[in-house]
Order: sequence, then C-alpha cells, then structure tokens
Amino acid sequence: MTPGVEALIAKYGWIWVGLTFGLAAKYALLIKRGVKIKAWLVIADILLLPMVALIAFWIVKQAGVDGEGAALLTAAATVGADRVVKLYTDRFLRQVDAALMETVVQRKAAIREEVQTELSGARVVNDIAKGKRPIGDE
Repeated sequence: MTPGVEALIAKYGWIWVGLTFGLAAKYALLIKRGVKIKAWLVIADILLLPMVALIAFWIVKQAGVDGEGAALLTAAATVGADRVVKLYTDRFLRQVDAALMETVVQRKAAIREEVQTELSGARVVNDIAKGKRPIGDE
C-alpha cells in the first residue's frame, strides 16, 4: 500500500467504519419497526451519506476523538441523521400546510364576497322589476 492510501485510511478509516455500522443500525431499527426496506430508501440513504460523513467528520474533529470514539460518534450521527432530516421535513410540511390553509381561507372569503355581491345585485334588479324599489335608489 502506498503511504498516501495508508494516511487516508488512518485519517478517515474509523469514520467509514462508523458510517457502515450506523447505516446497518439504522436499517436494523427500521426492520425492527416493521418497515419494508425498498430500493428507493437505500438510494436516498446513499445520497445522504456524504453529508452525514461531513457532519460526522466535523463532530469528531470538534470532540477531538479518534479511533473507536470516532467510529461511535459517526455511527450515532448516521443513525440520528435520519431523524434530523425527518424532523426538518415534517416542520417544512407543517409550514406549507399552514400557508396553504391560509390561502384557502382567503380565497373562500373572496368567493363568498363575490357570491354575496352577485346575490345582492340580483335582489336589487328583482326589486326594481317588481316595483319595490325605484330606479336609481341605492
């Protein structure tokens, strides 16, 4: 092995071990909850893995640990990353729902106002036609 490869393994090897074990633990928890593992779930996790690796590397560097400690922190970050993503996704969807409901309420109010204006106009025309209201009296 070249010295460069050995340096990479020494610096990032425990993080890869932590990522691997963390991903395995995440899927074990999903299986334990009865979730069927589908290809799109695996692909989504693989796409998230580089971001989790960056977060884990930062946490390990800030904590000043290496070796097994780095692997443990990385595994925890890998398992926890799913929960953080879910938390932010749920929060975002709640905000979208609230904004959507506000728009729906505003549009319903505008529609009610328009319908009421039409009904009032029809009533005025009907009253004028029956002679109950003089023309030009508003």
